[in-house]
Amino acid sequence: MWRSVHVCMFLCLVGTIEFGSSETSIPAKRYTVDLDLPEQNRFQALAVMYRPEMQNLLNVFKKMVPGFVLEAVGAIGPEVDKHFRAPYAGEMIGIAAATGIDIGDVVLANLFYELTAYKNSPTKACTSIVAEALNGTIYHGRNMDYDFTDALRNLTVVIDYQQGGKTLYTGTTFVGMVGMLSAQRPYGYTITLDERDQGDWWMNLIESLVEGTGGVTSLLIRDTVAGDYTFEAAIDKLAYSPLIAPCYFIVGGTTSGQGVVITRDRVSAVDLWYLNALGGQWFLVETNYDHWTTPPPDDDRQDPAIKAMNATGRANINAPALFSVLSIPPVMNNGTTYTVTMSAAIPELFFTWVRYP
Repeated sequence: MWRSVHVCMFLCLVGTIEFGSSETSIPAKRYTVDLDLPEQNRFQALAVMYRPEMQNLLNVFKKMVPGFVLEAVGAIGPEVDKHFRAPYAGEMIGIAAATGIDIGDVVLANLFYELTAYKNSPTKACTSIVAEALNGTIYHGRNMDYDFTDALRNLTVVIDYQQGGKTLYTGTTFVGMVGMLSAQRPYGYTITLDERDQGDWWMNLIESLVEGTGGVTSLLIRDTVAGDYTFEAAIDKLAYSPLIAPCYFIVGGTTSGQGVVITRDRVSAVDLWYLNALGGQWFLVETNYDHWTTPPPDDDRQDPAIKAMNATGRANINAPALFSVLSIPPVMNNGTTYTVTMSAAIPELFFTWVRYP
């Protein structure tokens, strides 16, 4: 009963936040994917519903990607099962079959982070915050920032992945992707991905298409929430599984101290930065820069977020308060596509709002 009250209070409190426009915050639509279905059938109904929006995103994305890259990714299509393991290959094949979109384009949609996370990339993505309340509850929130925001907003959905009628894990994703960039394992852990631009984009491409030694970040997140890991085992999986592109994984758990920012290169973790409430570090803010460096003045979302968190205070932190911090400029900005707030210890608090700054 108290959990239902908690959720209702959250929705009411978020509804009272003034943004200057009634169009600023709209709850993302929520769907169920039945894991008891054959792989190829799981996403078909959803993909058909969003086919025009999927095609629009692909048209926009293709303008950013060099032609020879499109050719290389397109060549994967007929052999997708050789490059992606189950269930992901089958799910992508099903999306292509249901929508009539070329399988190579479906693969492209599932590699969009890897093909934009490179040194001097014009895209910068996300602010993530993990915080510990006075009672030890861990709250986790994120803004998903990216280019082509209008196309992405139209594809933003929450998916509950169920087996036997029970939700095993939940994620916020873009229709057409079988992985996720924001996810929760109920009573286990929460994960978000922030972009880290290191290396040349062609290195990411070679790793993915030729050597086959790196994994796709969004699929690693899904792998992790799909597994019934301990918090520590989930950290190890995210920290040391080879990847195509560098990134930051931000992870929250269920008990005091279970919050960490994992700074990744393609091979393994470079740094693990943990919550330490007893030592005064009751929250962590990660944007798109290594936490031991200073963000550039023209893209400093970190310091305003830290200032807002300190002003909020540990005694007052909860899901609505975290949502408020993620709503101040420039933490929320013209590139913000959606905001997620969640707590693995209170899985009913998983909410996603499509943002219109």
